[in-house]
Amino acid sequence: MAWASLQTSPLARTLRRAILQAGGKGTLKRKTGTSDMNVVGPVWQCPIVAYGPGDSTLDHTPNEHVPLADYEKAIDVLKAALVGGGWAIA
Repeated sequence: MAWASLQTSPLARTLRRAILQAGGKGTLKRKTGTSDMNVVGPVWQCPIVAYGPGDSTLDHTPNEHVPLADYEKAIDVLKAALVGGGWAIA
């Protein structure tokens, strides 16, 4: 069974804010499938989110690719969320 976190968790709100600040769309999607999140989520009982660049419909296909500019922007978003959201030591 897929692990689901609340869309209103501080982690989800912080990441969404960082995405919007970078000019992205803070669109929420319910993702299912196999993932480490499904293993650790029930054990740790904590919010978990997934974020990354690229077209998710191409994941694990021969056409999967990520433009370098999108990859760099994703790094900026994650840094802003982690440092700005107080989730990591700067």
